[in-house]
Amino acid sequence: MLALQNTAFSQAEKGNITDKISDAFTEYFKMDRENIHLHLNKNVFLPKDEIWFKGYIIEKKSKKPYLPTTNVNIALYDEKGTKIKTYLFYADNSIFEGNIKVDENLSTGTYYLQVYTNYMNNFAEDESSVFELKIINPNDGKTIPNTDTINYNTITTEFFPESTVFLEGTSNTVAIRIADCNGNGLSVKDGEIIDPQGVTITNFSTNDLGYGKFEIVQTKNVLYKAVFKINDTKTEKILPIPTATGIAFSTNNYTFGNKTTIKVKTNTASLAEYKNEPLTLVIQQDDFTSYVPFSFKENSTEQLLALPNENFMDGVNAIYLVDKNQKKIAERIIYKPWKFDRNIGLKIIKKQNDSLFISGTSTILSGTLSISVLPNDTKSLSDKKTMYNSFLLDNQLSEKSTHGNYFLSNFSKRKHYELDTYLMCQKSKYNWQNILTTAPKEKFDFDSGLTIKGTINIPVKDKASKVQMSSLTSGLSEVSLINDKNEFYFKNILVSDSTLVHFSLLNKKDQMYELKSASQILNNNRLFIKPFKNNLKDCPLAVTANPNTSDYSFPKIANTIQLDSVSIVAKTKGPKLTNVKRFNNSMSKGYKISDADWSRDILQFIAANGYDVSYDGGSAKILGRRVTSFLGSKSPAVYMDDVPVSDFNQLIGYNLKFVDEIYINKSGYGGGMDASNGIIRIYTKKTIGGNSKTKINSQSFLIKNGFEKTKQFVNPKYTSYNNEGFINFGTIHWEPYVETDENGIFNFSIPNYYLKSLKVVIEGISSDGQLISETKIIEIP
Repeated sequence: MLALQNTAFSQAEKGNITDKISDAFTEYFKMDRENIHLHLNKNVFLPKDEIWFKGYIIEKKSKKPYLPTTNVNIALYDEKGTKIKTYLFYADNSIFEGNIKVDENLSTGTYYLQVYTNYMNNFAEDESSVFELKIINPNDGKTIPNTDTINYNTITTEFFPESTVFLEGTSNTVAIRIADCNGNGLSVKDGEIIDPQGVTITNFSTNDLGYGKFEIVQTKNVLYKAVFKINDTKTEKILPIPTATGIAFSTNNYTFGNKTTIKVKTNTASLAEYKNEPLTLVIQQDDFTSYVPFSFKENSTEQLLALPNENFMDGVNAIYLVDKNQKKIAERIIYKPWKFDRNIGLKIIKKQNDSLFISGTSTILSGTLSISVLPNDTKSLSDKKTMYNSFLLDNQLSEKSTHGNYFLSNFSKRKHYELDTYLMCQKSKYNWQNILTTAPKEKFDFDSGLTIKGTINIPVKDKASKVQMSSLTSGLSEVSLINDKNEFYFKNILVSDSTLVHFSLLNKKDQMYELKSASQILNNNRLFIKPFKNNLKDCPLAVTANPNTSDYSFPKIANTIQLDSVSIVAKTKGPKLTNVKRFNNSMSKGYKISDADWSRDILQFIAANGYDVSYDGGSAKILGRRVTSFLGSKSPAVYMDDVPVSDFNQLIGYNLKFVDEIYINKSGYGGGMDASNGIIRIYTKKTIGGNSKTKINSQSFLIKNGFEKTKQFVNPKYTSYNNEGFINFGTIHWEPYVETDENGIFNFSIPNYYLKSLKVVIEGISSDGQLISETKIIEIP
C-alpha cells in the first residue's frame, strides 16, 4: 500500500475505504481464472490442410502455467457466428496439442476457433479466447476480400477523453482515433483543434493505426472541432461538450523508467464539493490492489502524484478514482512493460538424409515450446494473435486487441507511448460496480475427465454387486458401486472419441452375470453460455480493394491414399474361409484353424502372428508393437464371435480346437478409432444348436464426443516443394512439443525441401511464466 505525506484524512477513514475495496477485490477474484492461448501452425488454410495447434494454459492472477485444467473445448465458427462443430481436447500439465481437419466442403471465408472450459461459465466476463483464421477453397470460386485497403467513404472519428472525463475549466488530454469501417487507421500529420472563433488551440497527428492525442490547456464550455484532411479534402469533426463539474486525471509512465506520474485535476466549480474530502486512486490488476489516498487543499485544483513503478503489476493495470463512498469518478488503464528477453538464436547444425537439424537458444529455461516452419514468402501467416496478445492484453481488455502485435513487437519508449494512447481508447474487462457487489459463485463444474452415468434396467438381486467398465484400447479398468436408484457413475475418465467401452455386472465374488443398462456421458459437450462475438464487420469494400485470392497459385497434392499395412485375403487353395465378408474381415489376414493347431491356445497363436503377449500378476496382456492410441495404450481390439472381449484372462488356456477361424488386421483399417492398434476377430466352432462355446456377459457403449486423439504431424504429399503454390500456402513442418533445458537450449529437426530461406515461428512458456513469441528467418546455406 502506498503511503503519502499529505494525506488529508485520518488513518481510520483511509482504512475503512481501502479495507472494503480490498475485501471486494479479494472475493471477486478468489476463484481461479484460466487463460488459454492457441499457437496455430498458420492461419490461412486450404481444404486438404489440417489446423495444427498447441494450447498453453495459465492462471490469470499468478501468470504461471495452470496444471489442474484437463478438459478444453474448442468450437469452430464461421464469419456469421454460426457454430460448425465443437471438439474436446485433453490438457496435461498446462498444455495440450491437437489438430482439426479442414472440411473440404467449407467455403472460402473467415472462421474462428473459440477456446473455453466449462469453469469459465462461472464468470460475468468472457474469459474465453478467440482465434481468427481464413480458409480458401479454390473450388468454390469465392474470394476473401482485401480489407486492408482504406475505404475513405467509411471513415469515422472518435474522441476518448483521458480518464473518461472531459472537464471544463482545466486541462484535458483527449485521444483521437480515425479509421474506416474495417478498422484501417488513417495517418494524419496536420490535424488542428479549433475553437468556435476559428482559433487553432492545438495540433495533433495520428499514427499508421489512426491513433493520436492532444491536450486542451484551458478547456471552455464550447464546441471544439478537429480539422484534418482526407485525400486533400478538409474534414471537420465535433468534440463532445465538456462537463461542468467533476474530476479528471492524466498519467505518464513512459517518460521515466522507474516511476509513474498522475495529475489529478478538478475545476473551481467542483472544488467546493471535493476540497478536504477523502479521495482514493485504486490501482488494480485482478486481485492485486494498491491505494493512493489524497484530497484537494483549499484553493488547489490539482494534485501531482509521483508513484514508484513497484506499485503496478506487469501488464495492464486499471486506475480508478473513487470517493469516500467507493463511487467511481474516473478511470483509466495503463500498461507496465513486461520484462522479458525475446532474443532467440537459431542455427543449422547438420544436414542429413534430406533433414535439417536446428539448435536454438532462448531465455525460456526448462520450458516448453511449439514451432511452426513455413516458406519465407508464405501467404498463410498473416498478423496472427501471439501469446503476448493473449496473456498481456486480451485477458484484461473489454474488447480483443487487433493491434497487439504492433505494440508489443520490438517494444520501445515510442511503442510504449503509442500503446498508452491506444489504451486511452479501451476499457478494462472488469466493471467496478460488479466487483464491489457481485462476486462470482461456483455454479459450473471444473471438469476433469469425463463422467459416465448408467442406469441398470433389470433387478439387481445381489446388493454387493458392482459394475466394471473396461476398454482394452484405452487401458481402462474401473469399478463403480450401484446406488439405491440402480445407477452407477464413472468419474474422471480419460478416453478418446469413438472408443468402445464395455460394462460388466459383477457379484460380490467378482463373477460376471447379465447386464442391461442405459448409459450417457454427462460432460462431454459443454456449451459456452455467453454469445459468441467476433471483430468482423459488414463493411463495403474500397473501390481500389482487390479481392485477389482467386489469382493465387495453390500447392498441388498427390491424389493417393496410403493405407497402413493392410493385408488382403488372397485366393488360395485350401479350406474356405466362411466369415471373410463379416465386419471388414476382407481387409484382414484370415486363418482357418486345423487339427494341426490344436496343440496351441489362442494367446500362443496371437503371439506368433505379430503381437506381444505377456502375463502380469496372472493377468494376460496383448500389446501391439507400435504406440498409436490415445494415452499410450497399445492393445488391439479383440472380438470373439463378434462380441468384444473386455478381459483377456478369458483367453488364457482357451485351446484352438474350439476355434474355427481367426482374422488379424494389424492396421485396424475399417475399425475406427478403437482399432488403432489392430483388430483380432476369433470365430469359434458351433454346436448343433448353433450357440458359441463361450458366452460373454457384457454390454458395450460407444463414447461419442470424447477427447480428440492426438496424432503425429503429417504433411500433405505435395507434388512439388519449390513451386509458387507451395511457397504461398505450403507447410514445411509443425513441432508442437520442444523442450528447453536448464540453459534455455533446444533442438529440433525439419525436412529439407531445398528452399533458400525459412520462416520459423516459436512460442513457449517456462514453469515460472516467462513467455516467448518470436518469428525468425533462417537462411539455408
